[in-house]
Amino acid sequence: MSTKLAARSKREAVYEWILACIVEGEFAPNTPLVIDELARNLDISPIPVREAMQQLESEGFVVIRPYTGVMVADLKPSMITEIFGLLETAEIISGRMACINICDDELAEVEMLLTEMDDLIDDPDRWSQANTQFHQLICTCSGATLVAEIMAHMLLHWDRVRRHYLDDVFGKRIEKAHQDHWKMLDAIKAQDADRLEAVVRDHNRSALRDYISYLHRSGYSDEQVPVIWDLSF
Repeated sequence: MSTKLAARSKREAVYEWILACIVEGEFAPNTPLVIDELARNLDISPIPVREAMQQLESEGFVVIRPYTGVMVADLKPSMITEIFGLLETAEIISGRMACINICDDELAEVEMLLTEMDDLIDDPDRWSQANTQFHQLICTCSGATLVAEIMAHMLLHWDRVRRHYLDDVFGKRIEKAHQDHWKMLDAIKAQDADRLEAVVRDHNRSALRDYISYLHRSGYSDEQVPVIWDLSF
């Protein structure tokens, strides 16, 4: 049993390290990842590295091609539309469920986190980490376990896109986004699921509108970053 646990822990550690390198941009899009070379650098056998790659492929962070090897997944600006669509859906489901299921202690925990985030407005990276905690905490309090898994993966993909394309504009949106978080909490406290959904839609679509506008101003065409629904909400 202890051997199996040790092997599992090693695989998870390798997975988390490679994932962090991909999300933070140390392993750039389309970079080849040689399993044997990574294993030598980490001073481990190739088995946990190979297992980690299989998990990363299932989550969309690497591509494994027969006879070619592993490559970091491409990162196209158009992914932002897909990511925000999925985040909006996940946040609505978990938020509406939280309006029903959240308890007083959990409400206090969410409020404490938002209060801590009040002091991170001028620190985009730390605020972004706390933002991930906020949305995952809402999922946990809601009991939406399947949504929580989707949310976690989408937030990682968003962090990757944000670091690669949108760091210049991300910091300018933090204050508005943080105000929206307080509005979400107020709606959940009031058990007003319809108001919560309206806040979430505006939160995501106003962000997506600003990011797409920024990408267009940066030279990306409508074909590269399409607007696939009405963002005037």
